[in-house]
Amino acid sequence: MAKPKNEQYEVDPCDGLPRGVVGAWSYDKHQRLKRYVYASHGARRKYRDDYGRETSFVDLYCGPGRARIRGSVPEEVIDGSALAAARIASTCTPYSRYLVGDLDPDLVMACSTRLRSLGISAIDPLVGPANKTANMAASKLDPRGLHFALVDPFNADLPFATIEALGSLAKMDQLIHFSIMDLRRNFQRMKDDGRLDSLAPGWQLAIKSTMSIDTQRMAIFAYWRSLLEKRLRYTVSDKIVKVRGPQGAEIYWLVLASRHPLAGRLWKEVSDLSPTPQREMFG
Repeated sequence: MAKPKNEQYEVDPCDGLPRGVVGAWSYDKHQRLKRYVYASHGARRKYRDDYGRETSFVDLYCGPGRARIRGSVPEEVIDGSALAAARIASTCTPYSRYLVGDLDPDLVMACSTRLRSLGISAIDPLVGPANKTANMAASKLDPRGLHFALVDPFNADLPFATIEALGSLAKMDQLIHFSIMDLRRNFQRMKDDGRLDSLAPGWQLAIKSTMSIDTQRMAIFAYWRSLLEKRLRYTVSDKIVKVRGPQGAEIYWLVLASRHPLAGRLWKEVSDLSPTPQREMFG
């Protein structure tokens, strides 16, 4: 039986593999992810059937593929992002391939094993930091195919190089986790230890010493968004989902970057989790 790595992971009694321990907000994130994967299946089908091209799902922070909601009573265990996407895609138009990566090889193995349990064989496991595996993923993908990447780190350690490498593919949409909580709590530390240079290269151009700290933080986000738009030629959806924790504090923002207007339109429609008949099918 595998041993858990730290307090973020534990052994799943169902299969002996590691599983994550996550906050309750992960449920809503997966609802949005599943709704987007479902809503975009027509585009995948067109690329597959009309153009004969590959469609891929990329998750370079995949974790073990299953997680327990922290503090849930009775205990609630959910799929990880890659498994959640795979299950819903199987009901409409499956992805051709799944590329799953993580820094920890045991987590990549667990996620890949669980994907195979769903009958998926086209899996590329990638081990290493995301800014390295992003280049590996980009080199493996059909350059004329249609791809979707979830870029979902645990914290503010999100190298822009990861987004840039994936963005080298013309038809790569990205749903990106931007850790606003870390930026607010650890702004000075991120400047000192170089994480801000990694997150938003050239961020110094965006701020002035006369700005308040809060204004500087928001200027960093605006500058990061401009890098997506000007440097990578993405369109960033105005629908930025602000994910909150149990006490109401914003934890992270979900940002959709794409190069086709359809993606942004779909994201606006599916990211609203107000009760609708469609929402019931993703429960």
